[in-house]
Amino acid sequence: MKLGTIELLSPLITSKTRLKLLTRFFLNQSVDGYLQGLSKELDENTNSIRLELNRLEKAGFLASKTKGRRRLYSVNTSHPLTSDLTSIVRKVSGIDALVERVTANLPSLEQVWVCGDLARGLPSEYIETTLVESDLDRSYIKQLTDKAQSLTGKTIMVKVKEARDAKDVNEAFLVWQKEDEQ
Repeated sequence: MKLGTIELLSPLITSKTRLKLLTRFFLNQSVDGYLQGLSKELDENTNSIRLELNRLEKAGFLASKTKGRRRLYSVNTSHPLTSDLTSIVRKVSGIDALVERVTANLPSLEQVWVCGDLARGLPSEYIETTLVESDLDRSYIKQLTDKAQSLTGKTIMVKVKEARDAKDVNEAFLVWQKEDEQ
């Protein structure tokens, strides 16, 4: 049995609430949140969430701004450890293993998108992904994702779209894009 994000990082980060918040914000840095919404999403009481949000903001990992009477929290992208934390969270969530497996073996692959709970920054036993490529070989993609699934211990659900259909990717974030050849 493979361990999930929370189980892998809990010896390092002992506060479950802080760990849930780091996962929530650093899986997809473009996701932000309010205290009440985070409390509901993460199934934690508001006092625990408030305390950890304050600690993470004081440490500089999160930034906040006031909108109306509520504070909106987001990743502080200028913090020197932001990319490292993102990398760690993505690695233990299984996203990196999937990206490495499929990008190394699909030369026509143009983009890899993560969808579903992981795109919203929530822990999940599933990795929902959309691959964008021009030369579709679904059986080979299935073989690659099966291998990645055995590496991560998570169920991987893949949609394949041709480049012209990529604009239809909803509630997702881009985790890999082919570099332009010059």
